[in-house]
Amino acid sequence: MALLTDDATAISDGAGLSRTLWRYETPERVATMMRTAFKPTPAKRRLVGGSPTIHIGQVNGWPAVLVVLEDRIVGATAFEISDGKVAELHGFAAAERLARLTGMWRQCESDAAAIGQG
Repeated sequence: MALLTDDATAISDGAGLSRTLWRYETPERVATMMRTAFKPTPAKRRLVGGSPTIHIGQVNGWPAVLVVLEDRIVGATAFEISDGKVAELHGFAAAERLARLTGMWRQCESDAAAIGQG
C-alpha cells in the first residue's frame, strides 16, 4: 500500500473474458487485486500449462512484471509511476495482446528481461 498513490487505479483487460476493461479504484482494492493476481495456485498453473517465471521488463515504456512460461508471456502488468509511487497498473492477459508481447520477448536475448513497446 505504501507504494501506491492515494488515487491509485488498476485496469485489466480481463484476459479477454469480457468486452469491457476491468477497473479497480482505491489503493486497497488495487493492492488486493495485485495480491490475488500474483498468488500462485494449482488452478493458475493448470490454466497456463505449468509453473511460469517472473521477469522485470518494460511494456509501453513503463516498468512491468512479465509472467513467462517457456518462451511465451502468459501475463504482464505495467506500472505507471508518479512522484515515485505507483499511480496506475495495467494488466494484460488477453491472447492477442500477449501474442504481440511474446513476439517481442522472443526477439530479446534469452537472459534479457526487458522488452520494448507492446
